[in-house]
Amino acid sequence: MNLKKILTYTLFLGVGVVLFSLAFSLVDDKEALWQDMRSASWGGIALSFLMGYLAIVSRGIRWGLLLEPLGHRANVFHSIHAVAFAYFANTFVPRSGELARCGALNQTDDIPVDQLFGTVISERVIDLVFLVLLTGIAIVGNLDAFIGLSADVELPSIGGALPYGLAAMFGIGVVYRYRAAMGQWPLFQKAKSFLSGVVEGLLSIQKMRRKGAFIAHSFFIWCMYFAMAWVIFKSIGAVADITPMQAIFIMVAGGFGMVIPAPGGIGAYHWAVMLGFAALGYDKELGFAVANVIWVTQTLMIMVTGGVAYLALMWYRIRKDRMNTPSLKPSES
Repeated sequence: MNLKKILTYTLFLGVGVVLFSLAFSLVDDKEALWQDMRSASWGGIALSFLMGYLAIVSRGIRWGLLLEPLGHRANVFHSIHAVAFAYFANTFVPRSGELARCGALNQTDDIPVDQLFGTVISERVIDLVFLVLLTGIAIVGNLDAFIGLSADVELPSIGGALPYGLAAMFGIGVVYRYRAAMGQWPLFQKAKSFLSGVVEGLLSIQKMRRKGAFIAHSFFIWCMYFAMAWVIFKSIGAVADITPMQAIFIMVAGGFGMVIPAPGGIGAYHWAVMLGFAALGYDKELGFAVANVIWVTQTLMIMVTGGVAYLALMWYRIRKDRMNTPSLKPSES
């Protein structure tokens, strides 16, 4: 890991630690916090662990469906382990997982990285659609809580972004004006070829033959996201009376908290979930306790399954190299 990556990770980790500390400082009754956390049943925690991994398995299988129109048939175990490894990588370096899983599957199944990355973008577009739909459901079903929560949020001014927008427009104009000359540059040609592969992967969803299976996996993934939080809610007595609509509100709040690039969502997820519970009328201590239980459970799941995935991918790569290496025969005398 070079100095730039170390500094980037330290910065993101610092943001997460600050947010976690701020959220923890708002908890007045620390003893109530620990009691609520300890009240979570081991059965609920185990189910949440399992459901989180089932979402990863489904993601791996769904990824393979996107690769089929491009003429590639990835090994299902390779793709599942690559997705698990992506979550593992994101825990240490935020936003690194998508490229990490593309690189991993490229090494095991020889699928071009540009096409892999394009299919990952397609996945993210579908996930965004689901998140928007769930956000709408959460707002409509918890309108009072949403109004109360949004009243405390101040949107940033767009004035500070104006210079960056003007600079981007100028850069686009320069590229367009000198596009013919730049097209002869080797670096530009490589970038164009890579983007072409990305677009091809992105459009693979239109050529997919098994669209029904893809939609089914997409619904299953988001059902698991809901269920892995729901079983934790029901395993903690103080929040066991939460309704499905309120649970969706909390899930969406936590999802937006994960947008902040803190390692593993530390701090950002806790803060968002605590605010969500407070908006629904629950105590801050309870919201922070539930966030801790879910975060620890899912982080442990990612570390265990991601670590196994890393070792499995290494073994796949070693086995592949051995199979592709011709055996040396002793010379005849």
